[in-house]
Amino acid sequence: MSNPLPLSLSAYFVPPTDCIGEFGMLTGYSADTHFLNDALDKFTQTIKSQRAYEGSGYLAMMLDPNHHQISAVDCPGLVHLAAKSNTEKKFRLLHAKVALLLFKNKLTEQKIIRVIVSTGNWTRQTIEDSLDMVWSIDYEVAYSDDHQVQTDIAKVNDFINHTLTFFNIDILNSVRIENKATATALRFKHYQHVLGEIKPVKNVQPRFFDNTKQALITQLPHLIKTHSNNTKYNYLALGSGFYEGGDNKSKVPKVISEIAKVLQQAGLLTKTSEKDIYVNPDNCQLVAQTLDILNTNDWSVRPAYDAVYQSKNYQRSLHAKFIFSAKNGNDDICKRSWLYLGSGNLTTPGFLSKASLHGGNLEAGVVFSPKELSWYGEDDSANCISDKLPINWDEETIITDATQLCSGKGMPELEGEFVAAPISYFTICSLTKTGCLLRPNTDDIKGYQVWYAENYACECKGENIIWPDNTPRQVKVTWNIKDETHSIYVPVFDEFGRMAATALPELEIDDAWNLLGAFPTLPAEDGFDGEVLDESHSVALNCQHEASGSNYYINKMMLLVEHVAQKQTELDPFNWEQWCYRLEQIFCQMSKSAAISYFKEININPLSPLWAAPFRPHFAEDSSTEQGRLYESLLRKIEHSLELNQLITLGGKGE
Repeated sequence: MSNPLPLSLSAYFVPPTDCIGEFGMLTGYSADTHFLNDALDKFTQTIKSQRAYEGSGYLAMMLDPNHHQISAVDCPGLVHLAAKSNTEKKFRLLHAKVALLLFKNKLTEQKIIRVIVSTGNWTRQTIEDSLDMVWSIDYEVAYSDDHQVQTDIAKVNDFINHTLTFFNIDILNSVRIENKATATALRFKHYQHVLGEIKPVKNVQPRFFDNTKQALITQLPHLIKTHSNNTKYNYLALGSGFYEGGDNKSKVPKVISEIAKVLQQAGLLTKTSEKDIYVNPDNCQLVAQTLDILNTNDWSVRPAYDAVYQSKNYQRSLHAKFIFSAKNGNDDICKRSWLYLGSGNLTTPGFLSKASLHGGNLEAGVVFSPKELSWYGEDDSANCISDKLPINWDEETIITDATQLCSGKGMPELEGEFVAAPISYFTICSLTKTGCLLRPNTDDIKGYQVWYAENYACECKGENIIWPDNTPRQVKVTWNIKDETHSIYVPVFDEFGRMAATALPELEIDDAWNLLGAFPTLPAEDGFDGEVLDESHSVALNCQHEASGSNYYINKMMLLVEHVAQKQTELDPFNWEQWCYRLEQIFCQMSKSAAISYFKEININPLSPLWAAPFRPHFAEDSSTEQGRLYESLLRKIEHSLELNQLITLGGKGE
């Protein structure tokens, strides 16, 4: 646990100082829009309406396929990946709760990677009602020499990439009409590039582990010996949101007894150790039915301890899954300890089984040695174990009466379904008098149906779909699998490559600079934070035309061109494509601006200086590079869209 304070799970999406979120991948069992919009607000430093305007994916999420779809309209900036319908999943449930985030320093372009391993889901309930735990690490790319963290990140990335094989990632590789990558695809490509450079260090064992090849319990002893001490511990605490179910009341629940046996056989637990089980008293499955058997076998059952709400008339429910073991001495300092936390409940599918279709869930967690803990906080109250873990071993907390425990209902199952349709996304390819044409990302238009309204199916025109209204952000698609009808919402990309985006407003010249100057983010919605173009600034032009108000428009436009040139000459190649698309979009939004109209009247193309090499970064100075060719093709497109391409140029284009 990298942060000394008990942060809310969504707080781990807050960027490091001077940084902003670039892209991230999440796996989980469940999620909701409340949590995700909050996390995206923090990660991108923009609010929901701004992200809807930008239309770029920042977080890609893989949930259990039985979870309902969370669309980019409800949660702008999110790409909820659909499970492949033609690939057999190799897990019972997708239950691992892992995030791998990429941040960028806004001042230095330095990259920072963050890993989040949570016991809780990406939901509002986790924040408000559950007792959960989080482990998080940060890594400064190209600067950090922490081989342990580097190896951990490489292992997490392997897990993410493995999980991706069960999901459709077409949206993450989406292209615009002209076959150029969308902003979402550019972010994903950059993310993959940075993460792909992080390699495990030889002879360093990761703390992160999963059950794709072996059950969590099988790997536990080796991880403890590697990341803690190869010694016998005399205290063991188990905690879980759910325990083993069943009717066998004559034995210690299987997973509980198996954990103790494996640790003792590995020489990591004394036979006379003190052993605690932490539970939700109202929902602890077989533990409630075997209290006497557990007591006979030296297990104490205790309610989970809520350090935050303990003294109030409210207590959160234990959802954290953890195993804590330590060497209990005579002083208050906890000198030797290890901790497992992760997604795996202390059940057979969660902890004793390898991930498989009819056996184990897909689970992940970490094992590490917490530092500077104190048992009771007498000498170090800030690091008292009870403030770090939901445990408290006061004698009076032991539950001795079975009537104080209830088996509960067990783990609730999800009732939705989200599998990939034959089509992954549409792109607006042209406007019609009554609506628009939607181009699918595949050639198969017979395997699905697009719906405008409940009883109004869209017709086709060639390989395109006729949409009889204003351009949609997403469309409903239905298709059949084995005579069963499936339905999801498919996002629509506009001509600028924006995904499920809100309509673009018309812009004037000051608005344009504020949007460009804030790149790669967007300015604050409640008033632009960027620099307003100074009307008193004069720019010399090779033009003798004088007209009423001419100085105003000339100065404003030429200052905008200057600022654009200064901005783009300072960019790095990684941001170049995204910048070009922002440039295209913003200038096209100025088509009806007073400044553009004025330059059309005087027959001058004010954007022509942007062709010159001094106005361009060194890697895009001319058409000899891919970046240069992209830039020039977009300048042509902008000039054509604004009807400037036939006007007089200033000093001649640098074509």
